[in-house]
Amino acid sequence: MSLDSTPSTDAVRSSRLAERLLVPAGFVTTAGNAFQITAAAILVFHAEQTTLAVGWLFIAVSIPQVALAVLFGKLVDKVDRRMLCVAADLVSAMTAFALPVWLWLGGPANLGSYIANFMLACTAALFMPASNGLIKERIRDERLGKFNSHFEMASNAGMLLASSLAGFLVIWFGATPLFVFNSLSFILSAVLVYAIGRKPAKAPVAEEAAATDPSAPVEAPVRQPIKRLALLYANGNIGLMVANVILTTLILQTFNQGAWMIGVVDALAGVGFIVGAAAYGKVSKRFKGIHLAVFGTLGNLICLAIQPLHYIALMAAIPFAGFCFAQGRIAARTLLMRASPEERVGRIFGSTQALGLGLGVGATVGLSALADATTVPYAFWGLAILQGAIVIGTYFSLAKPLSAQEKQRPAEVLEATAA
Repeated sequence: MSLDSTPSTDAVRSSRLAERLLVPAGFVTTAGNAFQITAAAILVFHAEQTTLAVGWLFIAVSIPQVALAVLFGKLVDKVDRRMLCVAADLVSAMTAFALPVWLWLGGPANLGSYIANFMLACTAALFMPASNGLIKERIRDERLGKFNSHFEMASNAGMLLASSLAGFLVIWFGATPLFVFNSLSFILSAVLVYAIGRKPAKAPVAEEAAATDPSAPVEAPVRQPIKRLALLYANGNIGLMVANVILTTLILQTFNQGAWMIGVVDALAGVGFIVGAAAYGKVSKRFKGIHLAVFGTLGNLICLAIQPLHYIALMAAIPFAGFCFAQGRIAARTLLMRASPEERVGRIFGSTQALGLGLGVGATVGLSALADATTVPYAFWGLAILQGAIVIGTYFSLAKPLSAQEKQRPAEVLEATAA
């Protein structure tokens, strides 16, 4: 008993410390990134005046992550995840600061935006699986649902708050100060992650139990539908990527509104998402994770289809879209993370990121071209149809394995693993 008590106590203490530090780290990092990408998107659109030009900016952010996420995911499962996160943050800080230096020297804004965001994406390809591996490694499994709701709320609040302010700040001060802030946000994130400390030793509970009673039966591990859960989670990445592109064009071109409206819309979406994330704990007690993941996504897509009808409809629907997106996003993330073995979580989330962004790149090119050839509302409806087909198809593909597991395992265990 005494042999296990110290490591167990250290693990609990480490989990609580990680929760307190990783949430604000996620907030500042996503806030800085949102300042960066929103300001860059506005610069590129004013320079090129096409949806596809903005789309290529987001594609430049996505290509390195598609190409490198799987490779870096394997690295994450072999190297200290905390130090990988710190290293990625520090490299990102230097890269982010290079863009305002480029602008101060008189370099072309659109070229600098493409290059800087491309380089930031390379380090993001390492940071994403490393941070998710760190979460799985440090946060106790029974706390993952609650932590993910807090983490997603903080991260998306940072993203949406910064995006809502970015439109106004670009008008008042220009884009350069936002790029400097992004550089500082990476440094703060590195400090917070480093403060988590080293990974505590784990108590060898399973080994000691087997040594005490060798005749005790060993329960066979339940096979998890990782690939389908990964697709369910990656579907949200597709929506985020494409919506960021076509929403900018919808506001600036179709509705003929200024950059200020981007801020208002992002603020409304942020309110909906924060309320949804805050309510996730109570909602998840009444519904299974798989149902929240599916119906939350479908609710978001219904709101998405309404948004391009009129700018009043956009502002009315987007808070509800944010609420529904929060339910689907957090549920899908928690399902995938709980089902992922700790020793493979880096490559699983790396592969999931590559899948989501790869599909997102194709959808962005296709739907941006559709918007330029016809009108932007058709791109919104095309996105809703695409994501709806993915989530419905994935849900029905999970029906058989979930039904089989329900007969073998209690409901609460099912929801905590592969529901």
